[in-house]
Amino acid sequence: MNGESLQYQFPETLNQQKRLGGLPTEEAVLILACAGIGLFCDLFIVMLIVAGALWLLVRHLKKGQGTWWLMNLLYWYLPTALLRLQFRRVPDSGNRHWMQ
Repeated sequence: MNGESLQYQFPETLNQQKRLGGLPTEEAVLILACAGIGLFCDLFIVMLIVAGALWLLVRHLKKGQGTWWLMNLLYWYLPTALLRLQFRRVPDSGNRHWMQ
C-alpha cells in the first residue's frame, strides 16, 4: 500500500497550483528574472526593489486569480508573433469569430 500511495499524488484542492519558493510560478519567474538582470548588470539592490514593485503590481492585477491568468492576458493583448512558441496549437487571438 505504501508503494501505491507514493505513485499517485493528488492536490489538496482542485485549484492548487505549482509553486517555486512558496510563490506562484509567474511571480517567482518575475522575481528571479529581475534578480538575474540585477546580478548581470551589477544593480542587484535596485533590481530587487524593481522586482518587489512588479510583484506587487502583478498581485494587485491578479486579485486571487490562478496561474493561467497571465498567459491568457498575454494571449489576448500581445501580437501572436511574440508568443508563437508558447501558443502553438491555438488560433490567432485576432480571429475572434467562429468560422465554419
